[in-house]
Amino acid sequence: MDNRQSRNISFSKVKSGKVIWSSDKRTFKLESYLKDDDHQFIPASFNWGKKIKKNDWGWMGNKRADLCTCAAAAHMIMTWTSNTGRLKRPLLNQVKDAYCAVTNYNPETDENDEGVEPLKVLKYWRKTGIAGNKILSFALLKNRNLDQLIKTIYLFGGCYVGLQLPKSAARQFKTTRKWTIEGGGTLRNAERNVWINHVVLVTGYKNEELRVITWGKEITMTFDFWKAYGVMSYAIFSEAFIKDDKTPTGIDVNVLLNDLDKLKKKSG
Repeated sequence: MDNRQSRNISFSKVKSGKVIWSSDKRTFKLESYLKDDDHQFIPASFNWGKKIKKNDWGWMGNKRADLCTCAAAAHMIMTWTSNTGRLKRPLLNQVKDAYCAVTNYNPETDENDEGVEPLKVLKYWRKTGIAGNKILSFALLKNRNLDQLIKTIYLFGGCYVGLQLPKSAARQFKTTRKWTIEGGGTLRNAERNVWINHVVLVTGYKNEELRVITWGKEITMTFDFWKAYGVMSYAIFSEAFIKDDKTPTGIDVNVLLNDLDKLKKKSG
């Protein structure tokens, strides 16, 4: 789909994900993992998605079904593999299969297309896998903690982010390709006027803006927009982001696994 076609999208038909927000007290907290890793160098700007063209991400079925939670997972797999070896692009049927497995969705009739909470998808991804990829674990970021967000993006190849989008997000997607707060653009101007719940992948950051993959495109989102409309953000630990026993940012896989084991014991 080219830019002209994407600007003609009818957002009355675009699927959001109908995301239901849920939590589990057993979920790892990112602060528990990062407190021993503060010495890690974090560059001022970075983008893990730069090896994939802005319009080459693909909808991953999110144009027809409310599976943004699974589409974001597929985009993460693309990001990781493009930076550790050969790009792996999950097939549409593989993304649909994951969505069907965690819901009652019927892809033949589109019945029971009711969306699914991110936490359920992440647990399925860890236990069963999506498109042949299993994640090691995941951890919840502290709400509105920009420092954790930036560290997650750089250290783990992106961040899995849930948002409550305002109506202005549809117009901005079709025009400026940048999600900003209207009425001045600052955090104090934001209102929780929710249009849809949505899950996206954030691949990078620069100049107080985030690189976002959504509806098959790369766009930007301001830091304040994320603080205003972000609901839940997750760091995801995956072997797909490991090459030669280390992540591209130099984290030793044995150290990572040892840290995760400690977190599991701590959480019971």
